[in-house]
Amino acid sequence: MRLLGWLFLATLSLVLMVQLRLADGALTSPETPWGIVGFELAFTQVRAAEIMRVWRSMGVTEGALVSLGVDVAFLLVYPFMFRSLVQLLRRDDGSTLQSVGARLASAVLVCIPLDALENALLWRMLVAGASTPLALVAGVAATIKFLLVLITAAWCAGALFRRLFPRPAHG
Repeated sequence: MRLLGWLFLATLSLVLMVQLRLADGALTSPETPWGIVGFELAFTQVRAAEIMRVWRSMGVTEGALVSLGVDVAFLLVYPFMFRSLVQLLRRDDGSTLQSVGARLASAVLVCIPLDALENALLWRMLVAGASTPLALVAGVAATIKFLLVLITAAWCAGALFRRLFPRPAHG
């Protein structure tokens, strides 16, 4: 049953990720090669304003708003997908790896408020103009979110590797 739940969340995450990539495709250019991710990690008013200027000149500012809208659905799914995957891969063997997994299963849910805060701040800048406080807080929230996702994904890869290639028992 847990596997089916994870498969559902993984499929929904994949569908939403594809939608995000499609929406984000219009936001990329030589000046904005990272699209919405570059805006998430702008950190300063100057960089955020430059990205917004490029998007306005390309006529894709509405596309950025659409991307942020789709991301609201995505942020409600992908953390639970990662949590479910960690729970599927975890074993209660008392090892440090498994203890870290237990903490990550909870910690990855912090991505939800971080991503929501980041989206709200980016939306505000798109509507009202760039500012360093908004860009800085959005960038910090995005950085922590990306780190949590990266660490959780790395843990999952390590746990899967251990499942597929267990160490031989010495006896």
